[in-house]
Amino acid sequence: MYHRPVETAPEPPPAILPPVVQPRGLDFLLKTWSGRIILLNTLVFLFELYLSPKVDINSIPVSVLIRMGAKESVLLAQGQWWRFILPMFLHGNLLHILFNNWALYAVAYQIEALLGARKFLILYFLAGLGGNILSSVWSLNLSVGASGSLFGLLGCAWFFERTIQRRVKQMTGYKPKAGPYTVMVVANILFGFIIPQIDNAAHIGGLITGVCGAYIILRATPNRIVSQEPKRAYVALGLSIVLFLILAGIGSTPYYVKWRLNRAVEKAEQIEERYFYLDRLLKLDASDSSILWHHFRVALSLKDFTSAYRDFKLLSGETDFGQKISTLEAELTTSEDSLASQWLQERMNEALK
Repeated sequence: MYHRPVETAPEPPPAILPPVVQPRGLDFLLKTWSGRIILLNTLVFLFELYLSPKVDINSIPVSVLIRMGAKESVLLAQGQWWRFILPMFLHGNLLHILFNNWALYAVAYQIEALLGARKFLILYFLAGLGGNILSSVWSLNLSVGASGSLFGLLGCAWFFERTIQRRVKQMTGYKPKAGPYTVMVVANILFGFIIPQIDNAAHIGGLITGVCGAYIILRATPNRIVSQEPKRAYVALGLSIVLFLILAGIGSTPYYVKWRLNRAVEKAEQIEERYFYLDRLLKLDASDSSILWHHFRVALSLKDFTSAYRDFKLLSGETDFGQKISTLEAELTTSEDSLASQWLQERMNEALK
């Protein structure tokens, strides 16, 4: 007897990160971690304005940002490790915080709902940490902002999106088009390379952390997308921790930071830029005579006689000080820099009295 096989409907492919209903108003700000982070960022920005000598929403003073924990290479090299963490809560101006808070509002809650509060918070803070660590290795510039954490969330969502797309193709033979998170990641990375003020290293560091976090979560947590492989997850977690520690050590090592600053001095095309890096070198290592002499010469060229006098006093104890000063005075006379030459002659006369 022939029995016709019962036709069963194919298993529907999993949706690609379907949107979730997001709370609004105070329910979002006070009852979700996404909202609480937005609220915390806003309160910290208001405190930055409070500390500023002159309230200007378009530019928080660098001194205030440094005081509150901005990523600053020299201070990191002097042992202020908390500058890997605090920058993710600081912002440089109103537009900066508005953009990051809007991005958090648009993206964060869906990841929070997907991962749960605990995993979401761990991922957010580790991505911010990873972004600041890579920034310390790659860039000497001051850095603040929640962008590293945001890119971590995007990296996590992108990895989930791509993994689900591969699963859909296996089940249906149809390759889905690039999803919204793929578009956002590519667009924002390109945007970061176009605008020099953006700390793209922090973005990429956060993105890589988010991707690694998503891989670990998928392999360690039972799900319908990929097979559970806890050993791979633990190996990936261990390697990530080791990499974090190595890069953090490199980015905060005085020898590395000093080498980077010396390279920046050599590459500086403008004398003002060279002077800036020399000043930072002295803050890192005031005992280096060669740096001090270089700083002294540039200070004279820029007519910064206050700094030049401080350098003069520090250098005056060297055994060959008189010979070097005479050579420098001759150079200034030859270059017809009469103001600097006169100032130097007056300091020498004072020293001989």
